[in-house]
Amino acid sequence: MSQGNSIKKLNGLQRALYFGLYLSTTIALYILLALSSFDPADPGWSQSNYQGEINNLTGTVGAWSADVLFYFFGFSAYAVPIVIATSGWIIFKQTYRLTEVDYFSVGLRLIGFFLMVLSIAALASMNANDIYEFSAGGVTGQVISQAMLPYFNQLGTTLLLLCFIAAGFTLLTGISVLALIESEGFATIWVFNLFRKIPSYIKRPTDSQDTQGFMSVVDKVKQRREQAEHDSDEENSDIDLDEYDHIETGRSEPKLKPLDEREGEEPFVTESEEDGAGFKFETGALADDNDYRRPVEDAELATSNQELTPNSAADEFIDFESTSSTGSLSQVDRDRIAKEKQALKDKNIDPQNKSEAANDNKARIENGIVILPGSDNQDPTAVRAPMAPLPDISLLDVPNRKENPISKDELDQVARLVEVKLADFNITANVVGVYPGPVVTRFELELAPGIKASKITNLSKDLARSLLAESVRVVEVIPGKAYVGLELPNKFRETVFMRDVLDSKAFADSKSKLSMVLGQDIAGESVVVDLGKMPHLLVAGTTGSGKSVGVNVMITSLLYKSGPEDVRFIMIDPKMLELSVYEGIPHLLCEVVTDMKEASNALRWCVGEMERRYKLMSAMGVRNLKGFNTKIEDAKARGEVITDPLWKSSDSMEETAPELDKLPAIVVVVDEFADMMMIVGKKVEELIARIAQKARAAGIHLVLATQRPSVDVITGLIKANIPTRMAFQVSSKIDSRTILDQQGAETLLGMGDMLYQPPGSSVPNRVHGAFIDDHEVHKVVADWKARGKPQYIDEILQGSSEGEQVLLPGEASETEEDTDALYDEAVAFVTESRRGSISSVQRKFKIGYNRAARIIEQMESQGVVSTPGHNGNREVLAPPPPKPF
Repeated sequence: MSQGNSIKKLNGLQRALYFGLYLSTTIALYILLALSSFDPADPGWSQSNYQGEINNLTGTVGAWSADVLFYFFGFSAYAVPIVIATSGWIIFKQTYRLTEVDYFSVGLRLIGFFLMVLSIAALASMNANDIYEFSAGGVTGQVISQAMLPYFNQLGTTLLLLCFIAAGFTLLTGISVLALIESEGFATIWVFNLFRKIPSYIKRPTDSQDTQGFMSVVDKVKQRREQAEHDSDEENSDIDLDEYDHIETGRSEPKLKPLDEREGEEPFVTESEEDGAGFKFETGALADDNDYRRPVEDAELATSNQELTPNSAADEFIDFESTSSTGSLSQVDRDRIAKEKQALKDKNIDPQNKSEAANDNKARIENGIVILPGSDNQDPTAVRAPMAPLPDISLLDVPNRKENPISKDELDQVARLVEVKLADFNITANVVGVYPGPVVTRFELELAPGIKASKITNLSKDLARSLLAESVRVVEVIPGKAYVGLELPNKFRETVFMRDVLDSKAFADSKSKLSMVLGQDIAGESVVVDLGKMPHLLVAGTTGSGKSVGVNVMITSLLYKSGPEDVRFIMIDPKMLELSVYEGIPHLLCEVVTDMKEASNALRWCVGEMERRYKLMSAMGVRNLKGFNTKIEDAKARGEVITDPLWKSSDSMEETAPELDKLPAIVVVVDEFADMMMIVGKKVEELIARIAQKARAAGIHLVLATQRPSVDVITGLIKANIPTRMAFQVSSKIDSRTILDQQGAETLLGMGDMLYQPPGSSVPNRVHGAFIDDHEVHKVVADWKARGKPQYIDEILQGSSEGEQVLLPGEASETEEDTDALYDEAVAFVTESRRGSISSVQRKFKIGYNRAARIIEQMESQGVVSTPGHNGNREVLAPPPPKPF
């Protein structure tokens, strides 16, 4: 294919626009040449007929045009070609806005333009020399000035005209003159500070040295940086490379400590100069924090590493006595380092020989769990010490962000459009606030008196249709504001990456070990919640709404915040796909549960563990798990030993009671709650309800996720004890009311868009869920697997250590004596007839209803028949008996 055929051809409208651009540019250039080459001797509107040679470069038409413009506007006529060229360019570049022209704004711009032109013409007529026989401001300027001078005199007229020019500039451009003056002031201050700081980067030459200029310093910095890469001994030389970094790269200089935090520190001033105006300039630089903090911070970091991994040897420490590390520092820096050195000596840590102190404290690793010397793990759910530092954020991919192309002008146009469309439905409202976010933009409306917010809610679909939006969500109540919110999806949707939220200040400042990442709100702020305060979470959403990704984000954020000594997991995954990736991490108490019968045993173990912890905390005199762990840590700090008060010599082979250790929180994650309810039935609901009622103080938390938020799955008993809800996109208003007790989730956009209802609040918050890819989850899991192996508890899935079933309080066990005498015959009848109803057994054996019901319930517990369906019928699960030959 030739190159000419690859050129895209223009359509009819584009050809007209290009023609208009060429025409306006040509006319503007023609008028500019006509004005520039104006000759009063040429024929014109104000001149008599002339038959001689025309001196204007543009001929007779140009001479006439220049004569008319100069006659009426004077020097202001030079604005005419600029206006023509600018108008043609605006029409050419912004054609998509022609159908939505704001005539009020256009009128204001025209008023501002004429106000500026007439005021400038009047000022020119008063103060500038005439253009040949024309007034410098033309007829208009002369008329305006002569009309104002008798009343305001020269000074008053000038002030008024300058005021008109400023007002016209604001009306024309929309830029405040005050803001323009303020920005010019900031620019002046910035330039002033720049020239003030340049001498501080240049080393003062001695008598034997010559000043080589600013660029020589930059060259020297580059050379010193290259040399520092090969020789680490010169890292703390007299020129700090980090301090000069911003000279080469253009970054801002390092932040200094506030003056109120610099106790007794003096600025490092080499020399001061005083200019003619009396201003004093310090040619030196303040001592940077990095100059003296770097050796101390490295020492503290090394000390913390020794505490985390006591079996590792410390190889790299700052030598406080070495002149290479302190020789270039000021006396203030040396004093600070001396204080740090003395503090380390007070802790019996020699700063010059940290390796000996480290080797004195040996540790051993059992089943991937670090155990300090002299300690022993008596509780299978307890972990003595952290295994290693938490995973690094570099395991997650660097997000490829795209800038949001939405401009302020476009948001203003959408705001005006919202007002117009609401007016079409007889609703008077003013947009008083616009809050753009990564996915949606919230417009806050101030309703006219007498208009109910429910009226807008009922028109949500009509508004979505008129605004060409996928869906519109109406927020009737915004806490703290008297406005109604209207959330519209953005034209260009941004992705909220989990790495951005993990790297945010909200996640770093969260002190809880159960901090979970959700995503960002509609304003783009990171949303981090505490599972310990929820204390249980109910998640619902249809397939493809982002529910599974949200669960993975929450689990991964817990792995980034806590080690197995703080949080342990029990994961139940009926689909056998979503949570199986976490198999093998040291946080697991048992293998990922995929068999629903084992899931029932796991929940029963949680109930038993909850009761055990309550008895233990009651004997210890504490109210919750946090108080228990605090009491244990305080006792260890004092050198005391607390033994298990519930220990009995008859129940153990040990001679003495074991020592108590801190207990981790237990998080039970169920990926598909509806599937487990369908298979196991009513017993799971009772177990979950019991955990949700009492397990908060014991440190056991539930995260239940389901694709089907119906009333037979999320029952009233479960909802009453799980106050925290999270709804992704659902299919109907009924499902939204089931999970949130209000509508709104059906209007979400999917792909992680959710409504989060915190505990103690009835107003849900819109959150855009963070995204984490599967391979990123695998990286984090692999990092934890490399640190150690999990310590599984077999009793969780088996029911108990002796193989007995863990029973709820008040639940009686079924023994052989409790089995009905007709049970075997009834089983044979049911398996042969394939009818598992109570009435059929009652008629067959001629027994009462209660006895037949007990026999059928025994069959259900033994797996002979299924649980009753929605119509009350049971399915026979056992195979029919073999037929005799």
